[in-house]
Amino acid sequence: MLGTAHGAVLEGMDATVVLVEADVTAGIPQFQIVGLPDSAVSESKLRIRSAIRNAGLQFPSQRITVNLSPASVRKRGPGLDLAIAIAILRASGQLPADLEQRKHGTTPVILGFCAELSLSGQLVPIGALVNLALALRQHGRVEMCVSTSQVNRCVALPNVEYYPFDSLRSVVQALSAKSSWPVPVHFATDPFSPSSEEATINVDMAEVEGMAEVKRALSIAAAGGLHALLVGPPGCGKTMLAERMTTILPELDDESALEVYAIHQAAQMPTPPSRTPPLRSPHHSVTAAGLIGGGYPPLPGEATLAHHGVLLLDEMAEFDRTALNTLREPLVNHHVRLARAGKTMTLPADFLLLGTMNPCPCGARGFGECRCAEREVARYWSRLSGPLLDRIDLLVVVSPTAPSLTRKSEESSASMRKRVSDARALLSTGGGKRPQTRPSFHPEPLLISDRPLQLLTESARQLRLSQRASASVRRIASAIAALDGRTHVMTADVQEALGLRAVPLPSSSHSW
Repeated sequence: MLGTAHGAVLEGMDATVVLVEADVTAGIPQFQIVGLPDSAVSESKLRIRSAIRNAGLQFPSQRITVNLSPASVRKRGPGLDLAIAIAILRASGQLPADLEQRKHGTTPVILGFCAELSLSGQLVPIGALVNLALALRQHGRVEMCVSTSQVNRCVALPNVEYYPFDSLRSVVQALSAKSSWPVPVHFATDPFSPSSEEATINVDMAEVEGMAEVKRALSIAAAGGLHALLVGPPGCGKTMLAERMTTILPELDDESALEVYAIHQAAQMPTPPSRTPPLRSPHHSVTAAGLIGGGYPPLPGEATLAHHGVLLLDEMAEFDRTALNTLREPLVNHHVRLARAGKTMTLPADFLLLGTMNPCPCGARGFGECRCAEREVARYWSRLSGPLLDRIDLLVVVSPTAPSLTRKSEESSASMRKRVSDARALLSTGGGKRPQTRPSFHPEPLLISDRPLQLLTESARQLRLSQRASASVRRIASAIAALDGRTHVMTADVQEALGLRAVPLPSSSHSW
């Protein structure tokens, strides 16, 4: 007799729906699982046998063959335990199989079983539940049987309902109509709203005294989605400002917040659902695979974990040059394409790069008495390749400021975020001259008249700017205009943009 059940497995970041087929026939008692199972799935035979017996059910003393379809996809992890157990019980006649034929209106209902089994028959939570739910939802309306202890990880999704169960026995009783179905998980509040614990640890730009020019530069970067590099001596506040960058970025919409949460779930990170853009700050010893992803099975790197947020590279010159160069493609294409074990995988990586570094190894060049030789400074800056620097839009000089004896009122992150949001609304439609058709933020350049355009063209020729750098100046000028509430670029905007883009690198004769 044949029994089936639906489950899902995770491969990298993408989940695959698995149809579990169990065949129970007469013969020498044997239990086999085929369909490219990994060791965790193969070992599930012992867990499932004990779980069925300890749940008060009968484990068939016959020949059992379980097929995991599609057979060409490697099945990893213990998340198929419950689905395999249900398929075996259906094949042995202990459960009916007609629940898979239900419909909600004209939409078919997919009953998904996503849980690990303990030896006692209790349901154990699994990782990346939201990824599995999204994969199952592609085939119809989803009713997922999950562990009761995993309710707090569930996220409200259209056409997805979560039914919590304590044990395999309770699932069997509900499927056989011996007990009523549990009440589905009810989401009383927005799952992406920040918790009270998260709200108490937030930082604010108001905590940073002075540095109005640097704050404006960061606002321009946030408004235009521009990459920035903060250069200044040690202790001037570069890292403190950079760590508060996400506080001035607009909150994520439902689609973006769900995408970020699914990415972090796939990376097995216990990050709570939130609308706050992510901030990733890897150590400078991170490898190229750690930055863009890799391994087997492939896991997302820091570039993907910072999707829709900020990738902060503190002390950027200390990072490995090869690792930094792997960011060149994501900075332009907003995704990472990996080829591992004969398989190509595309990971999202639409982030804002924010780097900090000293002007020289000792950190005093341009701000005091520098002890570094010219070759040491050249070697220090050579860790950032020319193509990578060309992709960084703003080079912001952070000068040390003397502490004030009187406490001044500084602009809060909420106020800066409001201005950034208004500027993004203008840039997303090109000043209102074309409709917005893309869900993610990709700024459109604003209108520019002849005089500022002539200044931009002449300056690009004199400064020998590349075409990418010239386009970057245009985007910076558009962000400046939008931040000031204008729908067109003025000459002053181009001048300020050139001052933020065309900053010379430190030399023995230059002072910042």
